[in-house]
Amino acid sequence: MRPLWYMVLFILAFSARQAVAEPLYWQAKKDDLTLTILGSVHVGDESMYPLPSAITDALKNSDGLIIETDIRKSDGVVYPHNKLTTADVLNTEQLQLLTDISKSLGMPTQQLLGSPPWATSLSIQIQQLKNLGYGSAGGVDATLAYKATIQDVPVISLEPLQFQIDLMTKQKDDGKEWLVSSLEEFDQTDHVVHCLIESWKAGDLAKLEAFSELSEMSPELEKAFLTDRNIDWANKLSATDWKLKSKGNYLIVVGALHLVGEGNLLQLLKEKGFSVIQQSQSQPAQCQFEASPKS
Repeated sequence: MRPLWYMVLFILAFSARQAVAEPLYWQAKKDDLTLTILGSVHVGDESMYPLPSAITDALKNSDGLIIETDIRKSDGVVYPHNKLTTADVLNTEQLQLLTDISKSLGMPTQQLLGSPPWATSLSIQIQQLKNLGYGSAGGVDATLAYKATIQDVPVISLEPLQFQIDLMTKQKDDGKEWLVSSLEEFDQTDHVVHCLIESWKAGDLAKLEAFSELSEMSPELEKAFLTDRNIDWANKLSATDWKLKSKGNYLIVVGALHLVGEGNLLQLLKEKGFSVIQQSQSQPAQCQFEASPKS
């Protein structure tokens, strides 16, 4: 999978309804511990709501809402000093592409050139998604975290915010791969994000799996952003000494890409002794992901 498509959704965690279909969710049960697991996208709009009553009821009756990280807990968070700037890592053709993109978005080119590669990519993606009408405030995890707070349901983080910031800012060459991907895939983002949202709303597992296979992420990025985190989460959720009650009911909301493909979180929980059953009803989404040529 191209790093752009995963990173668009990962990083914006900081930032027509269908009658029968609904987003994918599962029940995972082991002994007296029951987990309702919802696949999320971290950006959204009003067409994604209301969420299925099974999800809102699970939240209301839960012992806690488990999310990737609670971005509201930002005290003490530190951003590293990156050595490379965007201008340092791009060739002549890529620099021209960045100039054209920044002008089309009304963004200051020189400021972007002086920023770390990861920050430039993030800025471009935020602005592009904003132009498409999607924002992190409409994301499923942010929406449910707000509901949990007003319903006095504890919000439990799988990871501290500092971990996610380090993951984003300490990539190889300060995020060059992510930046180059965001520039090269810029023209496809409109269609891809719209189809992702439609696939999420329809609960179209096959489409979400197709999304995850659009192209290739480097082995290093895939290991850091997906594989290692899935393993860590499965270990925590099955541990007797983590944050969960042994006899409890919890609603879990994690990015949908963590629930599809090889080594996904559901598969790992099964290996830990959980019985996992899909409870949502799905329909095919009326869109197609088109794989772009590999460079």
